Amino acid sequence: MEKSYNGNTLLCRTEIESKLVAGRISFSPERIKVKLVGFEDFFYFEGEDTISLRLEDNKYCTARPFSTSPGSTSSAHDICHFLEFDVRQAIIGFRPWNSDDRIKEFHFSLSDTNGLLEAPDIRLAIKESKIGDDPKTRIIEASSGGATVTISYSYSIDWRDGKYSVSDAYGCVKFEKPQSTGEVSEFVAVLRTFFTMAAGIEVQTSDYWITPQKDHEQPLLGGGTAPASFQLIWPTRQKEKFENFKVHRPTSVLRCFDETERASTNKCLQFWMDNWAAWKPAFTGLLLATREGNTFDRNRIVNACKWLESTPGAEQRNLQVDGELQQVLNVAIGKAEDLGLNLRERISGAINNLKTESRNDLFKRLLDIQVPQNNPEFKSRFLKDMHKAYSIRGSFAHRKFEHKNDEEFGEYVRCTQAVEALAFLLLFRSLPLPNDHHWGHGPNNFTEYLHLP
Repeated sequence: MEKSYNGNTLLCRTEIESKLVAGRISFSPERIKVKLVGFEDFFYFEGEDTISLRLEDNKYCTARPFSTSPGSTSSAHDICHFLEFDVRQAIIGFRPWNSDDRIKEFHFSLSDTNGLLEAPDIRLAIKESKIGDDPKTRIIEASSGGATVTISYSYSIDWRDGKYSVSDAYGCVKFEKPQSTGEVSEFVAVLRTFFTMAAGIEVQTSDYWITPQKDHEQPLLGGGTAPASFQLIWPTRQKEKFENFKVHRPTSVLRCFDETERASTNKCLQFWMDNWAAWKPAFTGLLLATREGNTFDRNRIVNACKWLESTPGAEQRNLQVDGELQQVLNVAIGKAEDLGLNLRERISGAINNLKTESRNDLFKRLLDIQVPQNNPEFKSRFLKDMHKAYSIRGSFAHRKFEHKNDEEFGEYVRCTQAVEALAFLLLFRSLPLPNDHHWGHGPNNFTEYLHLP
């Protein structure tokens, strides 16, 4: 959130039911709260609508509430009417944001990316540029479905000596077909999950600025115009967390250190964008597991199993045994009838379950593909931990989340890591990476299980 609003409370006014209503709006990263006060008749605002607030700095804030209170009145002789609500989305600019407005371009900032975007050759080239040059600043670029994502360094020029200085990387997305704020929100999920995977730590996007399809210019005080830019704010509804990875920092999965590594990262971002619809549950599972870090509560193993099950390629195969199973079905039904039992439907249902491979066969097949090392002892332990993890998840489904001692809890952690390691390997080996690509095995990394004693 732009510093001019973060932590501030501003006066505002709006018009509801032809009544001029004043109030105040308070900004923080986790919450935007509005309180309106009417000094005339009672007023009510429908919570599903947006409301345009004129701020004391003369800008407009188009707010979309989560919900609104039914309104209240004071008990004094001169009655005032109050209405309060939290904001789920705010768009601030030189005019109200209308329901038919669409976004053709948006910019964003990134939190700590664990060295992922470090490109010393690009930084050096910018610093050595001269006034009048157009230095290369782009680190990543990928296009898919009419959207182009670029990550570039920002820079400034000191006009006293003509030298360039490099700042943090920022992102830009341009759309061939302008998008609604809801569609942009979905695209933000694509970016967050990708950069979290690539960096090895949770990466946040923030400080969103959007360019509308229409009204490309906004008037300036004193005359003239400038490119229109609106600030888009999505409160998190959670307290800000400041992660400190200085002591235990996982190694990033991808890098942008040189041209070769940047080419691989570009291809992986392309894969992410192309496959978002099919892989979204798996991408989200990876994000949630990364967010948990060293926290292993009941939700950790539930998410791990869902992450694995939602990953394309982890489905149980259909077995080509229809003819054989039909023979088994006929014999079983015949034998039941000989015994005077009417079990046709139940037997048919049981036999039908045999048309897909068992969970044990599935795990063994995936381990043979994803863990190609010739280490039968390790694969046997891996398989055992996978089955134990699903058994633990079943126990937690019945509200049994108790560990008698540290050893039992350690077993729970190890089994959870086994599922996450297999899910990560399924994803990693699907990425368009060269065969010799290496990722680190730092703490909290999903491949840590592969190196347990």
